[in-house]
Amino acid sequence: MRYDVPLYRDKGMKKPIILTYVEKTLRSSQARLINRTTLTPQIDLEAYQCRAVIDWIDIHFELSRRTQHWHLNDRIEKLTGRKEYPEALDSGEGKTATRYKLRVQEPDFQNVRKVLDELESVYGFVAPATISGIEVSIDFYPKTPSEEARAQMHGVLVRHFFPTTRVLRSNLMWPRFMPGSIKKTDYTIGRNESDESLDIGDRMTPGLDRPALYGSTYYVGERDDPRAFWRIQNKVLDKQNNAAGTRDKLADDKKRIRIEVALGQEGCREIGLQQFGDLEAVGITRLQKGFFQFMKPTFAIVRPGSARPGSAAVKRKVEENRRERFLNAGVLGLQIREDARDELRALEMRKIRRWHRTSGSKMPPKMRAGAGAYGTMIAYEELTRMVERALAGLQRKVRREMGV
Repeated sequence: MRYDVPLYRDKGMKKPIILTYVEKTLRSSQARLINRTTLTPQIDLEAYQCRAVIDWIDIHFELSRRTQHWHLNDRIEKLTGRKEYPEALDSGEGKTATRYKLRVQEPDFQNVRKVLDELESVYGFVAPATISGIEVSIDFYPKTPSEEARAQMHGVLVRHFFPTTRVLRSNLMWPRFMPGSIKKTDYTIGRNESDESLDIGDRMTPGLDRPALYGSTYYVGERDDPRAFWRIQNKVLDKQNNAAGTRDKLADDKKRIRIEVALGQEGCREIGLQQFGDLEAVGITRLQKGFFQFMKPTFAIVRPGSARPGSAAVKRKVEENRRERFLNAGVLGLQIREDARDELRALEMRKIRRWHRTSGSKMPPKMRAGAGAYGTMIAYEELTRMVERALAGLQRKVRREMGV
């Protein structure tokens, strides 16, 4: 079975850009995956180069004596040729401070170490410098630059990105995109926040979904979250300065699809990153499991005669809705639907038990297969390996710059 998802339509194109999915039966002995199918995007991952980079890092340090931030910047500029503008955190008399945050864009850690050594030798450090945030990006460059290749990769990433269910704890963390098709920011899943009783149904209804637009930026999580905040975008501009209204248009071979995660202090600690010196040993590849996971959905096979005709029709309709939800809103959207289904079951459990008692039937036990952290999803192994290799390359680069 094939499913075509329209991604992008432009006046200059004769046909819209399509992402095709093929559905195949799984060959697995795991109980949670028996008699199930999966959808796989028809995309040639070998046609892309995948690279990981660090966009910025936030370093905190406390000096043994007070000074003004421009004195620090003068020393940084002499060492690196760049202005980094240290931020005073305890500014006092004469605009002096001891505690500073230094955000270094596109860091070369050999230079960063020189800067910290210089500041420590002149002013003294109360304690070793610490890391409070870092942004890591994975870039997918089509080997043959084209709008179609970028649109297809964007479509794959927004549908298969699954940074665990921890991002679904708050509605504000749910997947969304901007600019939206209806509002400035559209959530991919329909909501009815004015009526809780209707909201569960809306979360389960794929007809209310709003698929993320190719030209938009897709978000997961909250900005400045202490753990993590993600973005997926079609990167065609660089060095944007909204205040000045300036930006650089990228050449075709520099355009790419980017997924980036900004880790806060909790996220840094999760991967073992606390002090600046931890960069010598910390595994950048540890980002993959908690922050750059990609999954594929699975669907139950409803065979003829496996249930009463009416029951089989209901089961088939459920799987059709699940399939439509995935094609619209990806594995995160599908997880939101599964969570809503569990909420509905809990709310209606008393009625369900009463019906079984009065009808004399035995209530079937709740299915335990697929009740784990990933439900009935499976790893998107090809894409995962691609990202793992990119992160491993970044890890080697960081350790070289740290002198390891």
